[in-house]
Amino acid sequence: AAASAAERSVSRIFGASCQIPLAAYATVDGERLHLRAMIATPDGSRSAAAEARGLAAAPEALGEQVAALLKAQDADAILQACKAQADAAQA
Repeated sequence: AAASAAERSVSRIFGASCQIPLAAYATVDGERLHLRAMIATPDGSRSAAAEARGLAAAPEALGEQVAALLKAQDADAILQACKAQADAAQA
């Protein structure tokens, strides 16, 4: 439950859907939680990756921490570029 809550926290912050190139993977080891996440353009030319460890009892906080690390790497701009590519492909 803690792993999926951490993953969902990152997804929620970025408004993820099945069309957004966002990956999040969390594992639990005892009372510790390890979360990795990545956002990339479909061609891989731009990407942001982050990971952090925290308490399994606070998965949302860990998700917020990893999302902040991604945002510091311009993840929002990467997602905007992906949206622009998708919109252009549909036009």
